[in-house]
Amino acid sequence: MANVKRHDCFPTCIYQFMHNFKGNELEKMIKHINDNSLSEHNGKLFKRTGSQTQTELHKIDIFQNVTKTIIETSKIIMEDQKYLGEIEITNMWANILRPQSQRAHAPHTHSNNILSGVFYLKTSPDTSPIHFFDPRPQASVFVPRKKEYTSQNSDGTAFVSETGSGVVFPSWLQHWVPETKDERIS
Repeated sequence: MANVKRHDCFPTCIYQFMHNFKGNELEKMIKHINDNSLSEHNGKLFKRTGSQTQTELHKIDIFQNVTKTIIETSKIIMEDQKYLGEIEITNMWANILRPQSQRAHAPHTHSNNILSGVFYLKTSPDTSPIHFFDPRPQASVFVPRKKEYTSQNSDGTAFVSETGSGVVFPSWLQHWVPETKDERIS
């Protein structure tokens, strides 16, 4: 029998974490996001089918506990990957995707950062997951049939959105969210 040793080279690490909400923290954050995603048309307020709030949510009091969890998680990730440096949130905003929007959150990356992430405030079993693409463009040159999909032979992966959970990933990693069947606030 051959002596085979596997080496995981150039890994793309994606980390998951959970946040424990205190009191009515979750309800206050959702209210703030909903209040800041209303639009006015002909003198009437209405909810957008998909929207993004103002930036810098990390500077608002009601988001301080989740901001602390995100910073602590980022410190653990930086230590795990043996990086040096201070952690700073440069921007934080909320996205709302509603079923009526009939659109996906298109594939994109985040520039000028080391880590990016998504944290879920409102989800359901019908909420779309976040998808990540294999970052190696040459990986799709030849794709043999697969007996089983594994992390070693797949060209993408997805993480289910769960209220109170978050996903942190390298900012350069392309990701997207398909159309959703239920409201998703992240």
